[in-house]
Amino acid sequence: MVSAWLLALGLALTAIRSGHGQQQQVAGSTSKQSQLWLDCSCLHANERNSSHWGRLSINASQALGAKNNCLMVFIGGMDDELVSFQLEQLQLRAGCLDSVEVFPYLREPVIENSTLPADTFCQHSKNRSSTTPIYSAGRLLGLRLRFQHPPTKLDNWSLNLTASYRFLKRENFKTEGRLVPHSYCDFYFFASLADEVGSLGQGYFHSPRFPAHYPAHIKCAYKFIGRPDTRVEIVFEELQLPPVLSGGCQLDALTIFDAESAHMNAVLDVLCTPCPTRRLVSSGPDMLLEFNASSNRTAKGFRGKYKFVTNGQGGPPLALPPPAAPILEAASVAAKQQEKLQHQQSSASAARVNSLQADAELSKPGRSFEKCQHTYDSRVNKSGTFESNQLFFSKNFGVANTGARSIACRYDFEAQPPERIQIKFHDFNIPTTHVNSTECQANDALHVMIEVGGRYETQELICGAFLPKPLMSNGPQIHMQYFGKYPPEMTNKVQYYGFRAEYRFLSNFGIMSGVQQGEECTFVYNSSERISGLFHSPNFPGYYLENVVCNYYFYAGRDERVVLHFTYFDVEGIGACDHQTASDYVEFSNFMSTDRKYSKYCGKLQDFEMRSDGRFFRVTLHSNDRFVAIGFRALYTFEPIPMNNSVTDLRGNASMQSYVSHAPSRDTHFDIIAIISFWVHYSFIKHSI
Repeated sequence: MVSAWLLALGLALTAIRSGHGQQQQVAGSTSKQSQLWLDCSCLHANERNSSHWGRLSINASQALGAKNNCLMVFIGGMDDELVSFQLEQLQLRAGCLDSVEVFPYLREPVIENSTLPADTFCQHSKNRSSTTPIYSAGRLLGLRLRFQHPPTKLDNWSLNLTASYRFLKRENFKTEGRLVPHSYCDFYFFASLADEVGSLGQGYFHSPRFPAHYPAHIKCAYKFIGRPDTRVEIVFEELQLPPVLSGGCQLDALTIFDAESAHMNAVLDVLCTPCPTRRLVSSGPDMLLEFNASSNRTAKGFRGKYKFVTNGQGGPPLALPPPAAPILEAASVAAKQQEKLQHQQSSASAARVNSLQADAELSKPGRSFEKCQHTYDSRVNKSGTFESNQLFFSKNFGVANTGARSIACRYDFEAQPPERIQIKFHDFNIPTTHVNSTECQANDALHVMIEVGGRYETQELICGAFLPKPLMSNGPQIHMQYFGKYPPEMTNKVQYYGFRAEYRFLSNFGIMSGVQQGEECTFVYNSSERISGLFHSPNFPGYYLENVVCNYYFYAGRDERVVLHFTYFDVEGIGACDHQTASDYVEFSNFMSTDRKYSKYCGKLQDFEMRSDGRFFRVTLHSNDRFVAIGFRALYTFEPIPMNNSVTDLRGNASMQSYVSHAPSRDTHFDIIAIISFWVHYSFIKHSI
């Protein structure tokens, strides 16, 4: 029995064999490993030969006795390499007792409890060789295998993970353009000069992090600048964006403009579905590709090839497509179709009406009831985009005074109870009164309005060059009025003037995690469904709502407890956080009722941690109608409870040291990471005696 405890607490032994007889090496030096606290048993693999696939195999014999019932695997290449990982077979216990988490965006061989996985697999028991590979964004790809209540006998555990991997050169996925300074993914592509001999210019362009998934909520511009006697030809070799649930490209989309700037009447096409070997040719020397990723989901992205050709090459330019279906929210591709639609809507209803319009009218998102007044109804679309850019290039979109070159437009959003409206900005640049100022000009700002006594009054002015925080309505309506000017001449043509935003009609208060209970702001987190994750206040990182009570219930499994780590906390309040100070507050409790162990929390606090006494824990946010703040964001984890107090003390005081030893044989090479805790061994034997 003593030896069994020593193995479970002090020794984590794992080894794998690489494919094609290649030796797997430990990634990182011994000194690097000695600085890491290994919460799990750890395995490192490195196959240098990119022409062959390495092999990875994990079974129950390796998982049995793993530290904290957890096993981490790090596949690491050189600094100029990426990891291509292919799952082949995955057999796990039902009920998500076994799970595999994938981390393709690591910078160091470390996976903390706060690190969120890109993919999680559980309840799988089949051959997965037909699945697409998983690519890392850098030199590292990590796996974390978790085992809840593992069997004590190998015969009762049919765990099996079989996979292959190899390393790819990052230079094969390099965008061959000139990155705009201080930008993330804006590129210029220039044709060669007239006196240069050879190709006019060609190469590849990719979505950020390709072939790994691109980040969410980004905007990229790829601008191709040719000579007067050239045209631009592009071919998409691969295009994978999140699937579109309804017609049109409403969120993630790639827009191709037959010009160097984003004019709506210059749109060649809008792509959001796979288009094998799609070829597009500009009519002039320039072309602009604008990639907008507005949804929370991401995908592999795109890979394309560009080429500058002379006017006599490349075939005829692609004609502008007919606007047979709406591909952009509140505006079609062709300007003539926009004018026709606007004229029909204006003549049908010169003023706003309270009654619901006919189905034919409702089928047109962003309909106008008067000159440049757009109403978005949740019965038509649950999400979409709206922007100021469409106002600058369509004369029927509400130009208030063309002589003064000013613009005015109103946006009304109507939800169906219990829905609320959330607005997230993806582009924003409306100048302030002067440089380094935070004051807005009323005639050059976005007004957020509320209805008081039948009249609309400005509640907030938004301007500046930084993205505003997300907005959320307290009720089923929100109104916005934009006053602006035609965009000034800009030296950097990738700059943006105005705003672009996404709207969503939500009933979950903007809280995407947990399971909502009915229509209330109550969410349940159960360890049987997910053992770790994020939760936050409504509308985070925007301001939370007034007069709201939000409950977060955490249910741990047997022999588990709840651990909450708050990474951000800013709740309006002072002092004792009670009603006398008109404070909002957060309440913690081990019961459904009040727990006298905890006081109320409010104000702006540094990172802190909460632990439950048992299997249940409650967090409740209370807000009043006075003031609001950003709220909170926290990580939750269901962690095992030690068997007895002595084991708890040992784990809390153990000093872990790690070293790397090599035990090569004639046929195989094993990398063994052994974690030895001498103090634990000594203390355990002492207590046993």
